Amino acid sequence: MLLIYTCFVLAYCFRKPLQRWVGSLPIGLPWLTLLSFWAAGSLTESLAWSNNYLKAAPEPALFHPQLIPDLIVGLGFYGGWAGAWWIATRWFRYSIRDAFLVTGFQGIFFEQLGAVFSAMLQLLSTNPGLALLFGVYVFLVHGSTVGLSLVPIHHRLMSPTASRSPLRFPVAIALMVGGAFLGAWCIAMGAELFGGLPEKRSIVEHPLW
Repeated sequence: MLLIYTCFVLAYCFRKPLQRWVGSLPIGLPWLTLLSFWAAGSLTESLAWSNNYLKAAPEPALFHPQLIPDLIVGLGFYGGWAGAWWIATRWFRYSIRDAFLVTGFQGIFFEQLGAVFSAMLQLLSTNPGLALLFGVYVFLVHGSTVGLSLVPIHHRLMSPTASRSPLRFPVAIALMVGGAFLGAWCIAMGAELFGGLPEKRSIVEHPLW
């Protein structure tokens, strides 16, 4: 899973040529934002799925144990994040570091609807070092996903005259949480029109669908 952090670091190091290439695409900025979040989100989900598949996890921490449905749900989740950052940047200006930090901390508290934070609290009394490592792991994965999404478009998405108020942090968190739920719900409703997503089954016996 930490490969997503490596991808983020590489993208950041080569951000200038990456931004030039993305800027040459004949696509409007709203669509570029959506596509960038979808690409980074799909990479994150694919790595997470691979991690669970190799461990033969009986109850994988994914949207869905099967890869294709997981990526479909991810379209809504990460599409919601794209919408959240598009709205947030209409009001506020964020550096890539800001986006990384706020998303990383958001991930610790909201990953698996708070189950990760609860597990960290339980570990604190018996193994505080492991609890800290667990938190750092989740922080890096979440922060890297949004960081990787924003690197190619950051220079176009952020207005130099937008506010740098401290309110930008809670606003981003609220929009991301709301956008994720809304996006996932929209995908679920859309899938119902075609019979719904397949039932969750063993990730080993049914890896893709």
